[in-house]
This record gives sequence, C-alpha cells and structure tokens, in this order.
Amino acid sequence: MTAQTVQQGDLVTVIGLEVHVQLETDTKIFCSCPTEPTDEPNEHVCPVCLGLPGALPVLNEAAVESAVKIGKAIDADIPEETRFHRKNYYYPDLPKNFQITQYDEPICQHGELEISVEGQRRSVTIERAHLEEDPGSLQHVGGGGGIDSAEYTLVNYNRAGVPLMEIVTAPDFRSPAEVRAFLAELEEVLEYLGVFDAGRDGSLRVDANLSMIPADEADEDGSIGLEALEAANRTEVKNISSHKGAEKALVYEETRQKNAIQRGRAIEQETRHWDESRGITVSMRSKEEEKDYRYFEEADLPPLRVAGWKEEISIPELPSARRERFRAEYDLSDEAASKLTSTKQVADFYEDVALEYDPDLAATWVADELLGELNYRDMEITDVEGRLEEIHRLVELVAEDEITAKNAKEVVLREMLDDGADPDAVVEAEGLGKTGEDEVQRAVVEAIEENPDAVADHEAGEGGAINFLVGQVMQKTGGSADPGDVNQLLRAELE
Repeated sequence: MTAQTVQQGDLVTVIGLEVHVQLETDTKIFCSCPTEPTDEPNEHVCPVCLGLPGALPVLNEAAVESAVKIGKAIDADIPEETRFHRKNYYYPDLPKNFQITQYDEPICQHGELEISVEGQRRSVTIERAHLEEDPGSLQHVGGGGGIDSAEYTLVNYNRAGVPLMEIVTAPDFRSPAEVRAFLAELEEVLEYLGVFDAGRDGSLRVDANLSMIPADEADEDGSIGLEALEAANRTEVKNISSHKGAEKALVYEETRQKNAIQRGRAIEQETRHWDESRGITVSMRSKEEEKDYRYFEEADLPPLRVAGWKEEISIPELPSARRERFRAEYDLSDEAASKLTSTKQVADFYEDVALEYDPDLAATWVADELLGELNYRDMEITDVEGRLEEIHRLVELVAEDEITAKNAKEVVLREMLDDGADPDAVVEAEGLGKTGEDEVQRAVVEAIEENPDAVADHEAGEGGAINFLVGQVMQKTGGSADPGDVNQLLRAELE
C-alpha cells in the first residue's frame, strides 16, 4: 500500500494480518458433517473430522467456489493447479495433530484490497489466500475463564473441519486504525460475495503480527525494507474476533512494546493471547517459525485443478464499485453512499426504492430513518428481511403524500419494528391519514384567532412565534397535517 508519513518519534509500527474467514457452506470442507451451529458439544462430528485412522478426506466443491470468488474480488492470481499440505503441530483442539491447509501453492496469490483511511484510498497487498480446515474450540472453565487462569479446559470438535479461507496480508499497516478499516472493508466484500455470515459466532478471527522498527530504518515514503523487517522481533496476537477488538488489541500491544523498548528491554518473538475481558495481551508461547510446522504434501488429496471452471464463476458488483455508482447515478454524498452500500441487502433495498421514487427520498428513508431505527434497537436489516415490502409500502405512503414524514417515522415505522404492525393498519388505527386542505385551513384560522399574543409577537419580528402557531395547528389536526404546508398557510394568513 502507499505508506503513511512515518510517525513522529523513534519507532514505526509495522503490522501484518492473517485473517481466518469461515466460509458459508452447508457441510465441512472434507466431510459431510453440517456446519450449522449447535449448542450440543461434539454433535456434528464424524471419523473424518475427528481424524480417526482410515478416514479419508473428500474436498467440498462449494468451499473451492467460494475461494475462487474471493480471489476474483481481491484481483488475485488463481493458478490452474494448487495443492493441499499438512501443517504439523500439537494442540488439544486439533484431533489429527496436523491441519490440512495449503502451503507454497495457495489457491489465491498476489492480490490487493483498497481501503479508505481518513478519506484517502490506499491499496493493501494480500500476499496469499488459501483454503484450510478449522480446528475445534476450547472452553476455559473457572478461574475467570482466561486461558492463563482457568481451572480446566473442555474441547468441542463441532467446529473441527469447518472450511476456512486464511487471508494473509503484507506488513502494510502502520497503525491499528488502518487495520480496523481493512477488516471493515474486507467483511463488506465477503458479505457481498455471499461466502460469509458476519452474524455467525467466530466467523472472522484475526491473528496480527506487530513489530516496532526504528524510524531511521524506514524509507522517506514510510516503507520498510525486508532486512529491517527480518531483523525485528515481532509478536503475534491471536484470538481477535472483531474490528474494534483488533484495534484495541493492537493499540495495547503497540504501547506495550514501545514502553518495553524505551526501558531498554528486548521484545520477545512470541505468540500472545488477546484477553478481551481484561483488555490486555498475555504470553502464550514462543513464536513458531515456518520450519517448526514440518509442512509436507497431503497424500490423501490429489492436486486441485480449477482450470476452465474458474472462468464460469462470477462475482457481483463489489461495495467500492457500488459506492462509486451510487454517487454518480443517484447524486449521493459520500456519507450516504457509504451507508447505503454497507451491506448488499441495504444496497439492494435502496435501489428497489430509488428506482420507483425520488432517490433523495429513498436515501433519507433507508440510510437515516430505517437504519437509524434499526441501530437504536440493535437490529440489522437482515432482521426485517421478510418485511421489506411493508417498509417499501411505508415509503410509498410518504412519497404519495398520504401521511406526513414525521408520523411515518415516529409512529408507523416504530410500531412496525416494535409490534410487527402493518403500515396501512397503523395509519388507519391511529388516524394518521393526511388532513384535507379545508380542515387544515380552518385549523390555521382558529389558531390565529385563539393566540393573539403569538400573532403580536410574530408581527413584532419574534422568530419563534410562527413555530408556536404551527404547533397549535398540528395539535388541532392530530399531527396529520404537513408542518411545512402549515407554516406556509400561516404566513399567508398573517400577511
């Protein structure tokens, strides 16, 4: 990426990421066990994902298709032939004592992803993205539940064998804020591709490698040479599960390393665990090197060939392209375009409404009113996915001037979200249909006659007097008149 200006001071922060993305498939990557969550431990297991003797893996075609989509989205090279390898290490949640993964022939190579940081677009280099199986999961019990303090640990193999895509970046990040921006953009892309469910627990996990490099070893543009990177000890921070968590963990680790260096202490090359509850990283073990994993080719799986097939796999319009099109086609601000492309469901719904009604009205109702009310309730658009036609009808009521925008938002939309009510039923039950012009005119005349002091204040130039009179008319019409129309009628009557 185009590096930022080097930090002031003696040290430059250098960060690289390994992002593990759970792919949305019905079954695991090498067996037919379901990937759907279950509360019952060790329920979705079989001889293959438990690593029992004689059990042979069979590759899941849907996982490969997802990997190709990701490769196309990050503009990566996708070789016609790739291979699987065994990564050997012992850990309690790895039943075979090795992980089937990809080593020097990954399915996606040399990609990139553009991100926006403080209004500037930058390109992050993605060195590789490869398929692999997930280990199981550990549940630390007692002693506060921390990995370093638990009384004992339980192992659940339901997740063992779930398909993962590991996305490895170059050490292109110079701040935790950049990391958070990258993860947000990556998650949007994955969601648009339909290969990822952000709502699934543990669906995105981050390991971050952080080093502190002397500033005088950085080039003028902020880039760091290979020699300086190899000379620096780095820590790997594991078990980060969110954008915000990644930023917090790396801010802590950045500060910890700076303080240690300033006190003359050496940075140990180690793996550290992010303890989210305490907001600290704790040492787990010394950092393994590549040679420690003793990679060798997986003999039970033949080479994977995607030649010809990969050309048949298509991907949809991605978030960055859709933002640009929304700005140009619908004349939206950067902020509105970003909100309206935050997820594919939001963008699709906006376009459905904007093609039928005024794009500005559609943007207001989708980006501000709907998303605002959903956010207040800690909901996502997926929570009302089956009711989007009803919300479309609510926008229609406003667009056709059948109810006021104020009542549509403050009464109808809120009852729809809180009580599951139908918009037309709410309008009828609450008597929110717009008051006729004659009735509004009568209410205007009555408000003027009943409030001579406010009229006098208006004639004396008091700016708030007209607003008071608007409020009186709105009361008389039960809030069903349009405030803007009332304001104009009052001014015309008072001239």
